[in-house]
Amino acid sequence: MKKFTSKLLKVVQLNHDVFQFDFAYPDDLDFLAGQFFMLEVPTPERKMTRSYSIASEPANKAFFSLCVKLLEGGIGSEYLRKMKVGDEGNFMAPFGHFVIKDNSKDCILVATGTGLAPFMSMLPTWFKQGATQQITLYFGVRHAEDLFYVEELSVWEKYHANFKAVVTLSQPTEVWTGDKGRVTEHLEK
Repeated sequence: MKKFTSKLLKVVQLNHDVFQFDFAYPDDLDFLAGQFFMLEVPTPERKMTRSYSIASEPANKAFFSLCVKLLEGGIGSEYLRKMKVGDEGNFMAPFGHFVIKDNSKDCILVATGTGLAPFMSMLPTWFKQGATQQITLYFGVRHAEDLFYVEELSVWEKYHANFKAVVTLSQPTEVWTGDKGRVTEHLEK
């Protein structure tokens, strides 16, 4: 584990409550696709930490991205909500064993909400490694306005014949023409 300070470079609003925070990549840090960082969150009582999966590939040494759903009153959410470009955050990293171990077997990935973040790190890493196995991602949210990163998934489907993204809504409106239901229902099929 390494402690480091990193400058916030950019904030991108992905939907009504999910944001991508891009921080400068430290020179002497390495992580594996699928790992997470812990962000120190100072509070009046004590320092706390919040864990966030990395939503960018390790090969990108310019910045690392955190994909975060900002919750009203959430300690980490409120801290990030107040950060401005140029502010610095204190991190500990890397953590986690949810990493690519064998890229020769067909793979089914399942994510709801910001659980998609580690796959946004893993998928481009697999593609750059020349993965040929079939990779199917099931990504579910409640409503169409909750979707994010679907453009990237669509581009990857277009350029990688071995990748399929099933994007599904559990509470769609009548105008939604895509897949419907919870991801677990699709897995049962």
